[in-house]
Amino acid sequence: MFPSVNGSSPTSPNAAISGRGRRNAVKLPFALALTALMIASTGTIASASPRARQAAERTSSQSTTGLTAQVGVGSGIDQVINGFGFADAFGQVGNLQAMPTDVQNAVVNLLFNPTTGAGLDIVRFGLGGIGGAGDLSGQIWLGQQALTFGVHTFYGDSWSAPADFKTNQSEDNGGYLCGVPGETCLDGDYQQSYADFLAAQAKGFAEAGLPLQAVDPVNEPEIGPGYASMLMTPAQAAEFIPYLGRALLQQGLQTKVACCDAEGWANSSGFDGAQAYTQAVLGSPEAAPWVGLITSHGYTSAPTFPLTSERPVWETEWSTFESWDPSWNDGTDASGLSWANRIYVALTQANVNAFLYWWGTTTYKENGDNEGLIILGTSSDTTADTYQASGRLWAFAAFSRFVRPGAVRVNATSSDPNLDAVAFRGHQGTVLVLINNNTSAEQTTVQLAGAPASGSAQPYLTDASDDGTAQAPISVSGGGFTATVPAGAVVSYVITPGS
Repeated sequence: MFPSVNGSSPTSPNAAISGRGRRNAVKLPFALALTALMIASTGTIASASPRARQAAERTSSQSTTGLTAQVGVGSGIDQVINGFGFADAFGQVGNLQAMPTDVQNAVVNLLFNPTTGAGLDIVRFGLGGIGGAGDLSGQIWLGQQALTFGVHTFYGDSWSAPADFKTNQSEDNGGYLCGVPGETCLDGDYQQSYADFLAAQAKGFAEAGLPLQAVDPVNEPEIGPGYASMLMTPAQAAEFIPYLGRALLQQGLQTKVACCDAEGWANSSGFDGAQAYTQAVLGSPEAAPWVGLITSHGYTSAPTFPLTSERPVWETEWSTFESWDPSWNDGTDASGLSWANRIYVALTQANVNAFLYWWGTTTYKENGDNEGLIILGTSSDTTADTYQASGRLWAFAAFSRFVRPGAVRVNATSSDPNLDAVAFRGHQGTVLVLINNNTSAEQTTVQLAGAPASGSAQPYLTDASDDGTAQAPISVSGGGFTATVPAGAVVSYVITPGS
């Protein structure tokens, strides 16, 4: 069960109830709260859920027809981008490995190739025991595939300590780590044992050529569902983190501790979100030096505000759970355009440094829903040697292909609230991503402060017919250019100076 606020469903406009984790997991009902409060509190459509935004846009787009939107790209730096990625924990890699080699290669290419695929560049590994997210050998195989595409950012997250280390003596159904404040076990304190256990797994990844940037000892520690899970309060996390930090150091690793993959961004009545965990661990003189990364999911509360500026912040898991929906723009929360908007809001309102989906691949045998960017098999033949990419994959690609690790987000503005604009600077030059939520094409004039006065803007179109397809280059003159953004489309412009 999921927490409620005053007896109601979670109040995040983009919240999706999480029923993920194990093979044949029972899906929980999908619930979305009203978005009116968020629109009222911010005064912008951009902070509402994609579904609500699309309804508002159908009403407002007529007023923008025939007008030219003014987009400005500034020079002020907002945040460094670490990347975009996914996890394939809980046996998903095994499903891919069971496919013929040509299917394996095609799917891996879709995930990691920055030219013909999505160019995703972060892999989140599941740590833990045999019954948990483990599957270490399969995940190491996936990481090594990623290496061939130049991916070097890996992150480990544990869903549960081994059963013997926990108060409920099970990897499933929550339970606490023996020895954290308020939780005692007859056979002693297992904080050091669990820290050593995780550090040893991190060492194994490093020896396989996949050093982990950070390790998170918990996943959604606010809840204890019937799959691998473990409860841990913010105060308990602050207590445990020094154990893990020291254990990683003793293994000779530069891996930092991450905290704490909360289920959602904001606190709510009687329920701790990432806000509470961030405050607890960064406010602890003992824990803070070991924490290198703040992490959270988007389920019970979307990433719509900054958690901290003291550490990099990653949105590390999010998906929806209706029937499989590969559509680019069908008005649902699973569509590609909806996810492009979620990424945009997380980057521009929460200032995240990275944005990850849940599974990269899944199958109809697992849940047959939208937990994956790519699905293997078919609904009628779950073992068929085939696959299908979703619009969500190409929504990620509109960012991850062109906004590579180390790029910085710079100021961008749009005169039309239904035309989202976000810009970056990196080794490829300036990248401007425009999302047209209108029902008609948008005539746009772009002015580039701090960018080349002349050169070219190479557009890549993503919509119902195009998956990041290169369009005719546009000349940059006088520090700007004009373009037409099709309705319901994302266009990524790579802007380079003239020779």
